[in-house]
Amino acid sequence: MHSLVTSYLLQSKECILPGIGILQIIHTPASTDASTNRILPPFEGIIFKNVDHSKSPGLVKYIADIKNIEQVDAENLLIDFCKDWQEKINAGEKLKFETVGSIQKNADGVIIFEKVNAVNFLQPISVDQAYHKIELPEPITKQPAPEVFEEADEDIVIVRSSWGLWALILLAIGAVMIFYNFKEHGISRSSISNQHQYPVDSAGATYTIPNK
Repeated sequence: MHSLVTSYLLQSKECILPGIGILQIIHTPASTDASTNRILPPFEGIIFKNVDHSKSPGLVKYIADIKNIEQVDAENLLIDFCKDWQEKINAGEKLKFETVGSIQKNADGVIIFEKVNAVNFLQPISVDQAYHKIELPEPITKQPAPEVFEEADEDIVIVRSSWGLWALILLAIGAVMIFYNFKEHGISRSSISNQHQYPVDSAGATYTIPNK
């Protein structure tokens, strides 16, 4: 079970041990130390939180997949493992995880995590002058110049249509003609209708009467 917990922690970066606490892997990026003119390499550290959690679904699923058992059985294995080691830690024993560290009680009776002193292949680098990020002033956005519209010295020619005048003249002529028509003939049906009479001959017979 120790190796399964270690493997899961290194892959998921977090591992909950019910009744014991939480192990987390944190990543610290590279940084500069201006006082010593050194570039400090990035590193990963493990922190431990003594927080009581009753469930660890991710670790349970991982154990079930590795051991090829049901998740219920994997959960029971994890609970028994944590209860057993909770008692051993309280009794002063160390819960060790290879290449990672161990969970134990310190002199004050507080449960802590003590990491393994592993070899760090990335070492600080000395430089002539440590680089610091310079805060540049905010760029000043260039405002567009206002547009200047010059008045063109051009004569504006207005062309007016004369169709309206001709319409008024024709309307006046038509009104005068209608006035004189009613003056001579009066207002009657015959004066309103067409004044020309056209004689209409009676139509010839278009059939013959057969002899009896």
